[in-house]
Amino acid sequence: MPSIRSKTATAQEAKDTAVFCEALSVFLARLPERSRAIMEARFGVSGNRQKTLEEIGQQYHITRERVRQVIGNALGFLASEQGHECIVRIKDIIRTTLRDKSGVMDADALLEMLSRGDKKECGALLAFLESLSVVKEEKLTDERRRVFVLDGFSFKEWKEVKDTAKRILESSEEVLDADTLFARFSAENKKVDRKTFFDFLAVARDVRQNVFGQWGLESSSDIRPRGTREKAHLVLKTTKKPLHFREIAKLIDTYGLQGKKGKSHPQTVHNELIKDKRFVLVGRGIYALSEWGYAKGTVKEVIAKILASSQKPMTREEILEAVLKVRQVKKSTVIINLNTFFERVGKDTYVAQK
Repeated sequence: MPSIRSKTATAQEAKDTAVFCEALSVFLARLPERSRAIMEARFGVSGNRQKTLEEIGQQYHITRERVRQVIGNALGFLASEQGHECIVRIKDIIRTTLRDKSGVMDADALLEMLSRGDKKECGALLAFLESLSVVKEEKLTDERRRVFVLDGFSFKEWKEVKDTAKRILESSEEVLDADTLFARFSAENKKVDRKTFFDFLAVARDVRQNVFGQWGLESSSDIRPRGTREKAHLVLKTTKKPLHFREIAKLIDTYGLQGKKGKSHPQTVHNELIKDKRFVLVGRGIYALSEWGYAKGTVKEVIAKILASSQKPMTREEILEAVLKVRQVKKSTVIINLNTFFERVGKDTYVAQK
């Protein structure tokens, strides 16, 4: 029988060593040949994709229920061997990893972390996770993701923390950075530390973090922007400065807002923004958010509005300063428009058109 060194293991050791496949092979070798093959097919430990009960049943000419029984018996065998040095080490790895995440972790994230993305390791790890009493898998719900938790984990406490965070975000009516969110939470609950707070929120579905590290409600466009306009709005809101539509398209992709839909098309971004009142074209291809106070219209129209709102004639420098606050244009463009369309009443002083 292959030997596995016995010691208290860590998640880092799991990353450095093919722990799970090596350990599982020790136990599969003690099963009947067909049971071993069915386990390998079901969990993908041979490197192929994980097969369904239906596919395995067809391959061995048995029912889905019989396949389920074979797998259940094999997992039961693993469960009965929890004192074996191989399984003790694996339990230590899983327990240490989950404790570091306050007892709960997104199922896919745990598998990815400990298997290093290796399909064989992931399949073997999943077999152990389904057989060990130290950890439980909980299915996806409306409030949280599919998770693995340590035995005895309190979902009541988790829900109280998550619901408090949700209420804070609902009342704020805007996304919050991590420091602000935790400060407001701590004002109500001083028992839960910062790490536990964010470990709990990491598996929530109705409270989420966006790509910029801000927290909000899952339904918020600042958390899950769904269209080009919402994605562009989030980019501008976060960068806090006007950007050319090509740069906006680039940042949508850089921040991963486009997902698996491929690259953003700059012309599509331009076409969408020019039709939306939330955006203002403030320069050649440059967009800002209208909520920032940027003015629409030609440079001539902007100057006319500025002069019309003034109680007295304005100097050229005053007009330049006012225009550049709401439009991104060259100073020479402003001066040309002043000299061409507006009346000068003194040395470099102008008044509104009559």
